[in-house]
Amino acid sequence: MHQKPTKTCITSAEFGRLYSDYNPRFTEVTYRYVRDRGIAEDLVSDSFMAFWEERDRLPEDVNAPAYVLTIVKNKCLNHLKVRLLHLQIEKKLHSTQQRLIQSDIQSLAACVPDTLFVEEMQTMLDRAVSRMPELTRRIFEGSRYENKSYKELAQELNIAFTHVNFEMRRALKILREEFKDYIFALIILLAVSNLI
Repeated sequence: MHQKPTKTCITSAEFGRLYSDYNPRFTEVTYRYVRDRGIAEDLVSDSFMAFWEERDRLPEDVNAPAYVLTIVKNKCLNHLKVRLLHLQIEKKLHSTQQRLIQSDIQSLAACVPDTLFVEEMQTMLDRAVSRMPELTRRIFEGSRYENKSYKELAQELNIAFTHVNFEMRRALKILREEFKDYIFALIILLAVSNLI
């Protein structure tokens, strides 16, 4: 069976006239909703392009301006829905940022500068101690935090007194290196924390 070629609903010349006549009107209508000239122009141009690409599948008696306007309307609706979603997400992010800033303000307002400095240095000290080799860390913590003597540590860990002394010097060397830019602050921290 031989199929009849489909006739297009609009010629190239007719499309050019349609575009010239209706593009400015449709752009004005779209602009009223999207409130951005560039976006309005893009949505209308995309709508005309969609109509042109569909022309061979449309009936010959299609009302071309109404069809293009329907495409414009749908593209405009999609744009506005996406924009609304973005605004809702931005609002949530903004709200979260506000809460974080408010929390920072309250936290900072409640801090005494000396305490803030000591807490920061304590955090740095804790981090440095946690990175020490295990035996060095255990000896440092036992000596400085638990006030154990070198002799007690040697008996507890079943190592020589001289080895405890070596590990303590190693721990202090690690701390000196870690805090070389903060040595004065470290001395204050150790004094405040009763570690000396």
